[in-house]
Amino acid sequence: MLVFHSRAAGVLRAQRRSFRLSGLQTRRPGALTGGFTLVELLVVIAIIGILVALLLPAIQAAREAARRAQCQSNLHNAALAVLNYESSKKVLPNGVTYDDSAAGMPAGSFYAWGTTPTKKLGPNWIIDILPYMEEQSLHDKFDPNTFKAPYETIGVNDPTVGSLNYIARGTSIPSLICPSDPYTRTLFTDLGNNWARGNYAASVGRGFMGYAGYINGPGDTPNQAVGQGNWSSKSARGVMGPNVAVTMRRITDGTSKTIMLGEIRAGINERDVRGVWAMGEPGASLIAMYGGGSDDDGPNAQYANGDDTYTPTLGDPKGTCGVRTDSVSLAEGTSSGPAGTMSMDQATVRSKHPGGAHVAMCDGSVTFITDDIETTGCYNSASCCTAWDYMILSGDEGAVGSYNGGNIHTGIMP
Repeated sequence: MLVFHSRAAGVLRAQRRSFRLSGLQTRRPGALTGGFTLVELLVVIAIIGILVALLLPAIQAAREAARRAQCQSNLHNAALAVLNYESSKKVLPNGVTYDDSAAGMPAGSFYAWGTTPTKKLGPNWIIDILPYMEEQSLHDKFDPNTFKAPYETIGVNDPTVGSLNYIARGTSIPSLICPSDPYTRTLFTDLGNNWARGNYAASVGRGFMGYAGYINGPGDTPNQAVGQGNWSSKSARGVMGPNVAVTMRRITDGTSKTIMLGEIRAGINERDVRGVWAMGEPGASLIAMYGGGSDDDGPNAQYANGDDTYTPTLGDPKGTCGVRTDSVSLAEGTSSGPAGTMSMDQATVRSKHPGGAHVAMCDGSVTFITDDIETTGCYNSASCCTAWDYMILSGDEGAVGSYNGGNIHTGIMP
């Protein structure tokens, strides 16, 4: 019995070997048993590459849409904080405060460029609204003397390393940062050092700020020179200026039609002042002379000498109203004047969003303004006003006329 089973098992094993051998012999010569050929592998890689190329722009667009939505939300919250301040104080916060009784001020810009401030500044509009945007603790970190007029005891720009203001102004505030801007982590190291960045600025109006005869405060006098204006002039006044701001009843064009805040770019290096949230200067936390009669007219204006904030080492001299062509100036919105120069008297609304920038109106609403909004162009003061100008001015009352005369433009603030 055992012999029979042993023989039977041997027969089965022999049959299995014979079956496997016969199966191999029936396969076609050169046939593969599995895997991909090199051509097939290359085709698969090419298909994957095409899919990635098609999906990547969509992914980037989705990410930018999310960043843009966050930026819009942050600007809206800043506008609400300003309105809460106004509800409490019955007036909007001053764009910046400074001692306007000091000899020689203003006699040029608020600063002589260098590492040492030439003028002590009081709080700007952002410092004033900190308690209304859940930043009371940061507000309290500033030296109490900073808030006492005439602001000459301790300035926000106190250069003393380790002082209260030095530390407080270097604090980053996430709710004031637009995630689309890649430069907000770069501290500004000039004019006292240690300045953190933000991306939102208050509207001073259609006039340069910080020069004699321009927008300098409530006591300035009407200026009739082409392309210039001041706070007393309805053709220039915005909503928040130096040592002055409007009440809601002075916004005669309607709060939903007047710009209160706008997006700005953060500086691209440590000497570019743009986006410095605690400093009340054009480009830092203010926008000024960004409408008709200027060379910075409109959102993301690309005229050669637009934002008077910082000029890179490589300039692009194209004349006052030439269109900038060098890659740095064109992409980052810097001035293209003499290389390495800086000033602070003019800045427009700017962003890294494709096609335009956000502005917050005086009713707290936020809207996206495209770069192709109607403007008068570079230094074109032949007529006023365009749609963009009407959004800037708080007292225009919807009237029309020349920039320097007629209708609203010779009126004095009531």
